[in-house]
Amino acid sequence: MRTRHNIIGIFALVVALAGLAGAWYLVSHRQAKVCPFSGRLIHAQARAVVLIGGHKYETCCVRCAIIEARQTGKPLRILKVADFETSKLIDPASAWFVESSEVNLCMRMSPEAESPGRESVYLRGFDRCSPSAFAFSDERQARAFIAQHGGALKRLADLEREAALAAGKVQKP
Repeated sequence: MRTRHNIIGIFALVVALAGLAGAWYLVSHRQAKVCPFSGRLIHAQARAVVLIGGHKYETCCVRCAIIEARQTGKPLRILKVADFETSKLIDPASAWFVESSEVNLCMRMSPEAESPGRESVYLRGFDRCSPSAFAFSDERQARAFIAQHGGALKRLADLEREAALAAGKVQKP
């Protein structure tokens, strides 16, 4: 009888530990990723994987990484960018970028902040994710996006030159 109670107790303990492990897994893997530079959620369609100063980061957008490199003066290398249409990470050297469209996913996720209990609204004068820069694996899709939302067609070299003007240390992939 005592052995049976021990077995039931061990089984209950194993079930409880398995439940805790499952809960931990769900919570830790379902939390949204946050950009280390802007503090904004990383949107699947705009994210970028970059090296800044030799450290690898996933950022909310390629513009945020460019601004970080500018502000710190550290070298930037853009490793991968998300294709706006599919959200898949692609090689930035083959990507077509649309810059300065009316769409900015980062700003949409972080609008001007209202002050609770006040009638004033904080208007942002500078935003590190602006102007937007979205990557497309297909030039036709990029041009279709421009036709609908405006913007200018760019290549990686254009974005790197822009970043290099201030940081002076952009490395090619």
